[in-house]
Amino acid sequence: MQRLAFIATQAGHQRVTVAALFAAYFAGFGVFLPFFPVWLDWLGLSAGWIALLVAVPLIVRVATMSLVTDAAEHFDDPRLPILGLSVATFLLFAVLPVSSLFSSMATVFTSPWSLLVIIALMAVGWNALLPLSDALGIQLARQSGADYGRVRVWGSIGFIAVSFGAGAVIDVYGPDLVPWLVLVSFGLLVLVSVSLPRSFVQPKADVARGDGGEKRTKLRSGWLFFLRRKGAMSVFIGCGLIQASHAVLYGFGSLSWAEQGFSETSIGMLWSFGVLCEIVLFAVSAPVIARLGARGLLILGGLGATIRWIVFAFSPDLGFTFGLQVFHAFSFGMTHLALISYVARRARPRELRGAQGVYGVVSGALMAVATLAAGPLYASFGAGAYSVMGVMTFAGVVIIFVNRLRVPGGRLTPKVPD
Repeated sequence: MQRLAFIATQAGHQRVTVAALFAAYFAGFGVFLPFFPVWLDWLGLSAGWIALLVAVPLIVRVATMSLVTDAAEHFDDPRLPILGLSVATFLLFAVLPVSSLFSSMATVFTSPWSLLVIIALMAVGWNALLPLSDALGIQLARQSGADYGRVRVWGSIGFIAVSFGAGAVIDVYGPDLVPWLVLVSFGLLVLVSVSLPRSFVQPKADVARGDGGEKRTKLRSGWLFFLRRKGAMSVFIGCGLIQASHAVLYGFGSLSWAEQGFSETSIGMLWSFGVLCEIVLFAVSAPVIARLGARGLLILGGLGATIRWIVFAFSPDLGFTFGLQVFHAFSFGMTHLALISYVARRARPRELRGAQGVYGVVSGALMAVATLAAGPLYASFGAGAYSVMGVMTFAGVVIIFVNRLRVPGGRLTPKVPD
């Protein structure tokens, strides 16, 4: 009985810390996504530069994420790469707010080229933290039977709380506080990373069982692993197209809404409401995934995203825009849950981080292209740029639908003990 009580307590501690990790990570997004472009606009940068700087983390993701996540697989203690990358992200980004305290430094570090270098370096660690956190969430689900969606939902709650609060603060004190707010969220991420329990440490596994029961070699690259999985890359591309369709929203959504006359507080509420709808989905995700399957959920999410972007192209009023934010549960929430479910059914325990890194590279490449295109599209067509995003999502739906017809469902690899 004492043993069972200890296991239950340990699992509870793991759930709390992983939930806190997601909350802290997405708190940073709660400031960065809605308001970093606003800060760049406040600095006087052009739409082209804003699009490029927003795209830099995505370009860096393509170049580095698979390398970082593959390297992380070689740590038996998954906490170490998470902590190291959290600290590096905090220190690198700190250059921006700290330099603002000194006029001579601020002029240097807020130039477009300096911003590009700082954001690129910071993004190496920040990008990799999400797949590493997702891998930890999948590990938690396998070890204790925890519902991934109910743990991941705290990331959405963190996003909501911070984006709503940040919008109100910026409305009163101005956009110059944006880098400080991002830095505070990164500091919180470091504190949570330190608190991750030792129970996540896995025994060293030099060998794993193959499909036929034979012994196989040590860890393989995430790329090599998933290239061998029939249809996996087409799922990654289809899902990546749907996620990349958020490029106009992430880069210019807040600016577009501000041009329509929405206040900073209203903009923060719009972001928060969209993620609130995502929270509801995460809370009931297990039966939804069981009912539709990963690829069925991707198709439904892509269709919802298509509707969202096509209507956004007509610049609806504030009330209608709030209603359309319900579709964030489709365009982001469903596609994210579906991808996690798809990977969890196919990756061996010690290949989770590499597999997440592969998807990060694929989706990052698509998002980088979409974000770079978003600048000229927005400059030329304004909110009409959303219609191009609608075409992207529909293309993703077609790819997933064809994949579902051609590749049978089910687990492609046996579940291997940790």
